[in-house]
Amino acid sequence: MDYESIIREKFPTYDVEVITPNVFELEQLIEYITDDIVVHKPHSVIIYRHLIRFLMNDNHNGKIYYLENFSQEELKLIHGGLLKFTWKKDVKINLFKNSNPDKDILGL
Repeated sequence: MDYESIIREKFPTYDVEVITPNVFELEQLIEYITDDIVVHKPHSVIIYRHLIRFLMNDNHNGKIYYLENFSQEELKLIHGGLLKFTWKKDVKINLFKNSNPDKDILGL
């Protein structure tokens, strides 16, 4: 399924990245996403299991990561790394680890 096109259609003002497990090692992926938190400075990050959405202050632009084909264990490690990074920072993380973003967010 072409998740990038589906997400771009649903969120046309968002920067979208679909990432598969073979692109980064988990530690590198966590660092890559946290670097984007520093650069984009979202007011909050919403994690819907394998979909990560940056909410920006202007409410029109943002960033979405779709983590395709990651195991539940890998997702737990990624979520933990993001929570650890943002601890005591100005960015709020909302974690909905039991959500189904394909259904709830993308309407698939």
